[in-house]
Amino acid sequence: MEKRNQLAWGRLIADIFMTILVLALAGVIWLGNAHAQGQLAPEDVDWQRIVDENENTQTVESQLLRGIASANLGRLSEALQELEIAGEDAYSDEVAGFILDKLRELRRSPDDILLLNCAAFGSYAFGDLEQSATYFEHIIRLEPDNVWARIFCAIVYGQAGEFDRALHHLERALKLDPENQYTHLLLSAVYKEKQQYLLAIYHYLRAPQAISELKRYGVL
Repeated sequence: MEKRNQLAWGRLIADIFMTILVLALAGVIWLGNAHAQGQLAPEDVDWQRIVDENENTQTVESQLLRGIASANLGRLSEALQELEIAGEDAYSDEVAGFILDKLRELRRSPDDILLLNCAAFGSYAFGDLEQSATYFEHIIRLEPDNVWARIFCAIVYGQAGEFDRALHHLERALKLDPENQYTHLLLSAVYKEKQQYLLAIYHYLRAPQAISELKRYGVL
């Protein structure tokens, strides 16, 4: 049963999540809530500044930084475009080098939010779900109101089949931003896996624009 749940979750996440540094996990979600946009950027990192500073540079590092920053701003379509480079064989060595450099820097600055994001996504890219979740949990301890850290952490737990932990973070993300349709769609997936079908339907119906957008991109 657990293996089947993991496979079902993995198929859904592969359809609705963005490319995370190595796999083309397509996800383009409508996030039109202005309050949500204000909640997404952590206090200690100016994600928009990172996007702007790397805007005119086309190195692997600049694209990955733009992708991670765009993800933390809730701009998933932009993040997808930037992070697609991670799935290309021609850039695999440079992507690995970027991740390893950030991990080395993290040893010197263990509470650096940008480095923690790079480490979390990088660990996911290397297939280490447990370590990826650990990094996201660290970010959450530093920034408990960071909606996207909770959403990403929930996705990692879902991939690992730990649906109760995924639900924990999605419920808190929903309290921070009740109108985030991405959160509702993921909650629908979790409740379906937990066989709580009425809640699954409820949250599914709360994400009409997200579903419409996904269908337009051929995901659902």
